[in-house]
Amino acid sequence: MPLLYLISCRMFEDELVHIFEEEDESTLLVLIDNENTRGIEKKLNEVSVKYGKTSAKDISNARFTADRGDGLVVVLNVLEFALDAEPSILKEKVYRAVEETGELFDGILVFYGLCGNVLGSLEKDFGHLKVPVRILRDSNGEIVDDCICAAFENRNAYVKAVMGEKRGEGTYFFTPMQAANWREMLVLAKLTPDPDDIEMMKLVFDYSGYKTIGKVDTGLSYEKEFDRIVDEFASLFGFEKYCLPVPRKQQMNVIIP
Repeated sequence: MPLLYLISCRMFEDELVHIFEEEDESTLLVLIDNENTRGIEKKLNEVSVKYGKTSAKDISNARFTADRGDGLVVVLNVLEFALDAEPSILKEKVYRAVEETGELFDGILVFYGLCGNVLGSLEKDFGHLKVPVRILRDSNGEIVDDCICAAFENRNAYVKAVMGEKRGEGTYFFTPMQAANWREMLVLAKLTPDPDDIEMMKLVFDYSGYKTIGKVDTGLSYEKEFDRIVDEFASLFGFEKYCLPVPRKQQMNVIIP
């Protein structure tokens, strides 16, 4: 049976749940148990998606593949938020995840984008492995820039959506996951040591040129408070808000053929 290793930023939690919710029962999902899987476990349970768990130390243990017939086994390794705020650390952790256990699998998908271009050469760098290593691409075959760009069918659609609405204005984007974790993200991105200091954050946003909040409506509803949080954020910082509806992600189909 084929074994797929999926290494993903936690920011893609909703997309991953959607993918596995659409899969049939012949696909077995196994999570590498760590502090980053709590959110996705909650959502998988809410939509009744079954999954197994293993530790990083036991990833080479083949017990979870037993009696699966011809079904696909996907082992998911979720990494923490905001590694892209420290590009060298992001690259180190993603590369280490591939190097340590990658050859145990039939294929590896790295569910990240360029993230400051530190992962742009990933496929080439692991060309020596006996298994294919791939990174997330859009419908034009280009590596996506980041998690915002990944929400759109391709980079052109993303740029068109942004430039068509608020040309020249700084826009702070929210996907559902970014909205749910915005305070943590601001700290991790080193924009503030205290996200509850609203007056200080207003000064930071003003200095950075942000005037609007772009609500990236992915069509996924696992984060129930998305609308409320966007409204609250816009009110807190005096941002104008606008919605960017995006089509279902055609590029996501490459994850589980």
